[in-house]
Amino acid sequence: MNTAKKMVLIFMVGYMLMVGTGCAPTLVASSNPQIQAADNSFYNVKLEPLKDGYNFFAGFRLEVTNKTRKDLEIDWNKTRYLYNGRDGGVFVFRGIRPEDIKNSTIPPDVIPAGQSFSKRISPYRLLARAPLARNDKNAGEISSGPIPDGENGIVLFVRQNGNTIQEKLTVNITETAVQ
Repeated sequence: MNTAKKMVLIFMVGYMLMVGTGCAPTLVASSNPQIQAADNSFYNVKLEPLKDGYNFFAGFRLEVTNKTRKDLEIDWNKTRYLYNGRDGGVFVFRGIRPEDIKNSTIPPDVIPAGQSFSKRISPYRLLARAPLARNDKNAGEISSGPIPDGENGIVLFVRQNGNTIQEKLTVNITETAVQ
């Protein structure tokens, strides 16, 4: 085979590889419902999956509004991540100390009477760590990994005056291929 034919063949194979990989579908996650909410005489609560600019969900926003005249406390040691109806462990968030996770001594968040609270939370078991070998400022950084397809949610434990109120909120996350 002469050089010109080889060049044409190489170009055609390269072009087909480029076109073939360009047609690969992108997976995009969606949530049903987009925000799950509950309401009782103590509080209004909302759970919203967050994408943070990705095609997948990487955490949740938890919003709680205290409807009472006394403070409420979120018990993070009892509050659990739910995945397909099973206990998936605790949630983590900015400012949490690793020893508090290990020792189940995560301090509660207090929601004053009549006030609202919002926090970005992620399931502990889904955390991801950037490789330590990287030579940049993000080496070893911890971030939230993708939330998997299926039923995902929270069992929220809130305390007031020694009483515990439990609330279960879930959303169904699915990935869809988009061209």
